[in-house]
Amino acid sequence: MTKIGLIGAGGISELHLPAYEDHPDEATLAGVCDVDGEKAEAVAAEFGVDSWTDHETFLAEADIDAVDVALPHHVHYPVAKAALEAGNHVLIEKPLAPNLADCVELVDLADERDLTLMVGQMQRYHPPYRALKERVDAGELGDIRHARCDALVNQGDLFPEGHWLYDGEKAGGGGVIGYSVHKLDLLRYYLGNVERAAAWTRTVDDAFEGAEDYATGMLEFESGAIADFSVALSAPAMPYTESFWLLGDDGVVHTLPEGQQQEGYVGSPTPRINSRDDPDARKSFEEIAAEGGETDLPTSNAFVNEIRHFVECIETGTEPLTSGRDNLGTMAAVRAIYESADADGERVRTDDLLAEAREGAR
Repeated sequence: MTKIGLIGAGGISELHLPAYEDHPDEATLAGVCDVDGEKAEAVAAEFGVDSWTDHETFLAEADIDAVDVALPHHVHYPVAKAALEAGNHVLIEKPLAPNLADCVELVDLADERDLTLMVGQMQRYHPPYRALKERVDAGELGDIRHARCDALVNQGDLFPEGHWLYDGEKAGGGGVIGYSVHKLDLLRYYLGNVERAAAWTRTVDDAFEGAEDYATGMLEFESGAIADFSVALSAPAMPYTESFWLLGDDGVVHTLPEGQQQEGYVGSPTPRINSRDDPDARKSFEEIAAEGGETDLPTSNAFVNEIRHFVECIETGTEPLTSGRDNLGTMAAVRAIYESADADGERVRTDDLLAEAREGAR
């Protein structure tokens, strides 16, 4: 039985808790840590475990095998590093870390200690997206030529001004690293690594400090596919919309937005396919998955599936689907977007950034 300690008891952690509530035999919560003692105590009391307010003391005293890190971006690296050095396996919420050299260092440290390092790119564990992956790999769309992803939201309806997501120093940027990272990772899941990026960003709303609330750009994948993306965080009354398209020789996939703003975090919209063979038969991949059999995911909840996968990888010694090593490709794409924006849209190669990061991590 793998005993997991939760570091960070607010925000996104609320979506992790059902894994521990509903699947205690597969995911056992053994301790809680948060700088806000009341938050830590409240979650700990719910599970009948102890709580701490300092992560270093927590790592030294708690009887745990692994940690689930659900903290603001700027503390991902120091907390994950401390956990790995203490001999704990690590699941860390996306993004792995804002600095690419720090990401490389964490991957290397996990390898040196023979520990599991996994990133919470939860959309890969959403059943419709898993069903789509199986279809893409089976060649049902043919060669994919073009893709697109959007992350459009009025952040002010979700988080008050002054929240750390408005602070580029704490978040590592704005909309690209905070929101687009989900769909950028999903496109990598289907298409492989990004080779080059060209991008432009803007900071319009004064609530954002050193962080972009608008961005757009182009991506070139090693597979030969091209893609465009956009993110907007301060358009008034904008409903939360995360969407993507895959355009292949034999079929097209698209997602449809929910169409209304919701408090907190929202689920992923269902992808739909339009086939060359039957262009009028637009079915959701939930329907297609049901026709072709279940996916290998144990539940309909992506966060639960993610945490159960983390435990399974620890216990079997296998590398996670969203391992730290795999996620270097996603973080390199994010950094290439920012580097390009800083250079007024000049194309930036991810391999160059990774080489620099590996040199910096030595």
